Amino acid sequence: MRNRMGTVRLSGCYCLLLIFLRALSTAGSKANQDVDECVEGTDNCHIDAICQNTPKSYKCICKSGYTGDGKQCEDIDECDNEYNGGCVHECINIPGNYRCTCYDGFKLAHDGHNCLDVDECGDSNGGCQQICVNMMGSYECRCREGFFLSDNQHTCILRPEEGMNCMNKNHGCAHICRETPKGGIACECRPGFELTKNQRDCKLTCNYGNGGCQHTCDDTDQGPKCGCHLKFALHSDGKTCVETCAVNNGGCDSTCQDAATGVRCSCPKGYKLLTNERTCQDIDECSFDRTCDHICINSPGSFECFCHKGYTLYGLTHCGDIDECSMNHGGCKNGCVNTLGGYQCSCPNGSYKLHWNKKDCVEAAKCLLGANPPRAQLSCIKSGKRETCSLSCASKAHFQAGRHHCKVTRNRR
Repeated sequence: MRNRMGTVRLSGCYCLLLIFLRALSTAGSKANQDVDECVEGTDNCHIDAICQNTPKSYKCICKSGYTGDGKQCEDIDECDNEYNGGCVHECINIPGNYRCTCYDGFKLAHDGHNCLDVDECGDSNGGCQQICVNMMGSYECRCREGFFLSDNQHTCILRPEEGMNCMNKNHGCAHICRETPKGGIACECRPGFELTKNQRDCKLTCNYGNGGCQHTCDDTDQGPKCGCHLKFALHSDGKTCVETCAVNNGGCDSTCQDAATGVRCSCPKGYKLLTNERTCQDIDECSFDRTCDHICINSPGSFECFCHKGYTLYGLTHCGDIDECSMNHGGCKNGCVNTLGGYQCSCPNGSYKLHWNKKDCVEAAKCLLGANPPRAQLSCIKSGKRETCSLSCASKAHFQAGRHHCKVTRNRR
């Protein structure tokens, strides 16, 4: 009875121990399970940061265009540097990014940074009645001989032959002529221009069409002075800006040469210049027909030819047959016959044959007639469900047990 009670008590303790261990295991597995704070939204990342889950934790990384530790992120002002964000005219900072804009009379280039002149004369003749002349950043209307430009700077008025007033062709004003109350004339300039000391001619300023400059313009006593962004150089016309090799190799992958119209990129042998006129791409010579006679392997800027077994490379691309028989007779003991891409050894006709090594000659084995004893023949006869078989020999021979062949019986004299 005591043994039974002891057994019951031990069994109960054992069960409680198992339950306790299982509870510990479950709690440990839950503790080891990683919680994705980024998915559950329990992270402390800034609104302009990216939450990245890590084992048992997470980390915050500020988005592109922002700086900080991820829990605090501030916008980077890309325009606030000496490069002006890379913009040649105006740089506008926006949250997490920036954009370039151009002055009136210019348009943004495909690179999103440079500014190109707009040809206003290409659209309805710029609104000019007679002649439209395009200039960097602006345009100008002009009149044919016998006409002068009206105050609206677009239409033309026929000049009278007599009278000293604004209708006379000799009034001398470069832009706008005004009649004074005393009967004289006064000259004025179009917006963006200044009247010179002679009170008749007009001087261009940076306020009109950026002074005719493609990039930067500074007003001087002699007129607008043009400048260029850091990676550009001033063209010989004093207004246009062209790329230069001095900065970032002009954007060229390989060789860069300064030219009057900008940079000129070129590629080394084995490469071709792509349509963007900057990037070099490897030429796959193996894609052309008959580059190599046999095998062609392309490599960056080059290629290499290989030949099949039994051929040798001559020149760079051609394969010729190797005459193995001309070198040590091809290793043949007797005759050697060269073939395209290989050779064959031969033996004298008659009692010799080629060894398995395809080079030596060995004597052929001679077979004698009747050397092998005749084999016994098996004959079976089926009768109902029973089948009877027997061995028999040809005439003049008897069966030898255990050898399954027949022995010829010799006639005794």
